[in-house]
Amino acid sequence: MLWSRIERGQPSKLRAGPLAIDRAERCATLGRKALELSPLLLRLLERLVEHPGQIVTRAELKRVLWPYAERIDTERRLNTAMRALRAALGDDADAPRLIETVRSHGYRWIATDRRVAPERLALAAASALAFSLMLSAPRATAAPDLTATLKAQNAMEQWRRDPSAATARSASTLVAEAGTGAPSLLAMKAELELGSAWRWADAERDYARALALDPTNSDARLGLAWLRANQGRREEAMALVGDLLGSGVLSGDRRASLGWLLIRLGRPDLAATACGRDASASVNDLSCSHEALAMLGRYGEAKAAALGLMERAGATRAAVDEVRERKPRDAYAAYLDWRARHFLPANAPWFQKAQVLADAGDQAAALHALEQSVALREPMAVKIASTPSFAAMRGDPRFARLVSAVGA
Repeated sequence: MLWSRIERGQPSKLRAGPLAIDRAERCATLGRKALELSPLLLRLLERLVEHPGQIVTRAELKRVLWPYAERIDTERRLNTAMRALRAALGDDADAPRLIETVRSHGYRWIATDRRVAPERLALAAASALAFSLMLSAPRATAAPDLTATLKAQNAMEQWRRDPSAATARSASTLVAEAGTGAPSLLAMKAELELGSAWRWADAERDYARALALDPTNSDARLGLAWLRANQGRREEAMALVGDLLGSGVLSGDRRASLGWLLIRLGRPDLAATACGRDASASVNDLSCSHEALAMLGRYGEAKAAALGLMERAGATRAAVDEVRERKPRDAYAAYLDWRARHFLPANAPWFQKAQVLADAGDQAAALHALEQSVALREPMAVKIASTPSFAAMRGDPRFARLVSAVGA
């Protein structure tokens, strides 16, 4: 559920200009008009209204809306959600009355006067109705339906969090209903084909179709590059992501995804640059950074990134101090041991457990975890052949059978 629970001391109702949000009832009104908003759009609106007159950054909104996002293009998702929210509010991005775009930063709720002219409310209602009719009317073009696209995106995020057969079927159905003529929907379809069914050829075809329609689509570009890297086609994968390096078009988890891909392509030097290590770096960024730096033998920097991750992950003070007090290489080894025992939650994917166990040197336990991952058909299992953590297993017949079962 994307609507946050009411925390102690938090008002149950929010007001900002003509808008009112009832947190307990999970509804919103504009003037006297009830708004029909999905949970995601309600959460987006709530975050803006919590800070009237202040800039809410795109990075903050993405963290609120997609806290578990990893390999998805949240830049595009936020753009889609904001367009849908503005349409429901009857607001115009070019002449905003409610939500102002602050270019290169984020958005600001600007309607702070609680009195609103009747003609403005009528205009907002008419605009929302017109947009609703536009969505339901037959289209002469292949433009995707925003409502259907948002439903497909939500289903995809549910499948990524809980990659079961049921969530895969639901996501596949909603992606198909939204239509697969748009690049973003083709990329979703390809991700499902590969991650839920291990249909490599079908996924490659749809990623390529998405890129042919929109060469700037980072979901499709990174998805296709990952697919080829996992098949050992390193030069082809590198050619796909070369233009993303240093371009600044990726941020957050998308940047970390590029960094992890570069590690698999044998370029930890580029990965160390791609993954963030500053104060705003995510746990995924820091994980990518410390691994790349360790592969380069830069253990002092790897130790610093690992300590940052431990702090973010809530490690005990004793565990942090143990790593901090050791020399860089020994400190990094101690960190890997801590990570194998304490970092992942009990319900983490088996594939992730296999990685941390292999990095800590427990090859037998790692191989057992990989067997569980493949048996459960986890989406991450398609990375088995390209993951450096498993290099020591590649001569084991059991590992070779797992690679064959995935089809990599």
